[in-house]
Amino acid sequence: MYHHMKKISVLLFLIVSLGVLSACGNNDNANNTNSTSSDGEVYKLKMANQVDEQNFQNQGYVKFKEILEEKSDGRFEVEIYNGGTLVSSDEETVDALNSGTLELATVSAYGTANTTGVDGLKLFDFPMFFKDRDELYQIADNELGDQLREQVAENSNVTALGFVDMGFYGILNSKKDARSPEDFKGLKIRSSTADLHLETLEAMGANPTPMAYPEIFTGLQQGTIDGVTTSTALIYGDRFYEVAEHMTLTNHVFLPHLMLVNNDFYNGLPEDLKEIFDESAQEYIEHARNLTIEAEEEAIQGMKDAGIEVIELTDEEREAFVKAVEPVIEKHIDTVGKDVYEQALEQLGK
Repeated sequence: MYHHMKKISVLLFLIVSLGVLSACGNNDNANNTNSTSSDGEVYKLKMANQVDEQNFQNQGYVKFKEILEEKSDGRFEVEIYNGGTLVSSDEETVDALNSGTLELATVSAYGTANTTGVDGLKLFDFPMFFKDRDELYQIADNELGDQLREQVAENSNVTALGFVDMGFYGILNSKKDARSPEDFKGLKIRSSTADLHLETLEAMGANPTPMAYPEIFTGLQQGTIDGVTTSTALIYGDRFYEVAEHMTLTNHVFLPHLMLVNNDFYNGLPEDLKEIFDESAQEYIEHARNLTIEAEEEAIQGMKDAGIEVIELTDEEREAFVKAVEPVIEKHIDTVGKDVYEQALEQLGK
């Protein structure tokens, strides 16, 4: 009897042991499955802008989508919302990025400044401050630009990956050829809500009229506004010249955008994908800058071909605008920060 009970005990032990080993094996398989699933996770992100699908800015977004999805072998999926379908202003865009409604977008320096409190970014809106885009890049891509991007991350739930060049501002109007500040006197010119943009137009004699970007075409068509100031490439890309025929290449301010990404999304990426994301962002920024240069050239020639009077200022005519806007810069040095202003002057050798 004793030997019989012993055999049963041994048999039960073996059965239990096999059960435990089997359970462990199942757990290992489950862990391996989870690990594989985690490694293969697809990260989806939404991008948004306020321009037409064919606009060079949106085409830059499309290129970023291609770069990112290809480099990651499909582990990133990008959805693009254009034409103001998801956001209709820079401020709305930054709010959406902060909350995570959007993962990625490019936003004007002034829009970023207004929503994050990094007033140093308003330096880029100083009228007639940068004589060419090389000077813009000299600030944006070096120490001062890095400092400003770091402040954005400190003040918000977004990371600024770099600066995208959206081109020089020009002024399109439906009333007359304009070669001097006096020629703009009394004209209702659509502007952003940025203080510097409003005051610059006032200094030029115009009547600045803020309006949401998607409403500009209709505003020009219906005579609610007499003109618009934004980058020359955007004026052409969004076909505003179809309802206004006088274009002045004032080049009075640059339109740099910051490429902004939601921190929760960005910091939650695995290291290998974060590296791919950063590489793709820098490749996009370089591509977008080249797109802008090409778009400006195409815009100027395209408007001329369409019969638009495109006025390129002489040095003497430009100097009249420089003098007209000097008080605007003086007024806002303290807003931007005297240290930021002086650092910029030093870097530019002015």
